[in-house]
Amino acid sequence: MRFLIPNNNLSFKSYYNAKLLLTSEYLVLNGAKALAVPLKFGQRLSVEENEQGIILWQAIANDGFIWFSGKYSLKDFSIIESSHPDIAIHPQRLLVAAKKLNPDFCHSTVGYHVISTLNYPLLWGLGSSSTLIAAIAGWAGIDPFKLHFEVSKGSGYDIACAISDGPIIYSLKGNKPEFERVSFSPSFANKIYFVYQGNKQDSAEGIQKYRNRNSNPEPEIIGKANLLADRMLRSSSLLEFEKVMLDHEIMISNLLETPSIRQTVFTDLPGEVKSLGAWGGDFCMLTWHDDPGVLSAYLKSKGLETWFNYNDIVL
Repeated sequence: MRFLIPNNNLSFKSYYNAKLLLTSEYLVLNGAKALAVPLKFGQRLSVEENEQGIILWQAIANDGFIWFSGKYSLKDFSIIESSHPDIAIHPQRLLVAAKKLNPDFCHSTVGYHVISTLNYPLLWGLGSSSTLIAAIAGWAGIDPFKLHFEVSKGSGYDIACAISDGPIIYSLKGNKPEFERVSFSPSFANKIYFVYQGNKQDSAEGIQKYRNRNSNPEPEIIGKANLLADRMLRSSSLLEFEKVMLDHEIMISNLLETPSIRQTVFTDLPGEVKSLGAWGGDFCMLTWHDDPGVLSAYLKSKGLETWFNYNDIVL
C-alpha cells in the first residue's frame, strides 16, 4: 500500500497508475464485482519547499507543456491566481478535503511547490483525477479512499488501481471498498487491443446520469455482473473471452437502453468489441485475430488512430 506514509508534508515524491475498467461499468457503483487493470501510464507528484509562503501548483503534460498553474493560500487554500479558474477549483477541493482528514497537513509557513506530471495525453481520460487524488492522499499521509469519497461519487476502483501493482477485482461492500490483487495475464493478450475513440467523457456526469436512471438495479443484474467478471478473469481461450465481452455488452446495453458500440461503430468488426467506462467515449476494448497492420488500416478507416495492444500498456 502507498498510503498512511509518515511525512512532514515539506517534501514528497511518488507515482500513481492510470487505469482501465474491464467489467461492471456503472454496476460497480451498486456493489458489483469489477475486473480492472492499472496501466503503465500514470501521474507523478513532486512537492518541495518554496519559501514563498504560498502553494505554487504546476501541472505538466506528457509533452512538457505546463497546461495549468495556480497559486493558493497556505491559510485556507483560497485561490490567489491561476491560469484556468475553472480548473483551479479541483486542486483546491483536494487540499481542503485532505486538511479535513489530517489537520496537520500543510501546517508549514514556508510554502510548497507542487508539480504534477502526466506521462500520457490528458484527453485520454485514463485517470488524471484519480491519480491526483491518490497522490494528494500520499502527500497528506491519509487513506486515499477516504479522500476519494470526500470529493467524488465514483466507486473508487480507480484509486485501487492507482496504488496496485497489477490487475484487481474490486467491489463496494456496504459502501466500503474491497479489492484484491489477482493474476490476469491471458495467453491470448496479443489479440486484445484498447482503442481511443477520441471522445473525452466527464466521469462525474456519466455517473450522475446513471444514478438518475438506475438507482437500484435488480439483484439478478448484480449477480450477472459478478459472474461475468469471474468468467473474464478465468477465460482460458480467446473465444471464451469474446463470449464474455458479448454477454457483458448486451447486459449493459439493455440496462442503459442504449445501442452497443458494435451496433453504432464496429458493425463490421470480425472480432468482439466492448465499451469501457462511461459509454460513448474514451477507450474501448476489442479483439483482433489478424495482422496488427490490418487492424491499423481498419481503425484508420473509422477515423481512429490511437490504439494499444494489451501487453504494451497493462501493468
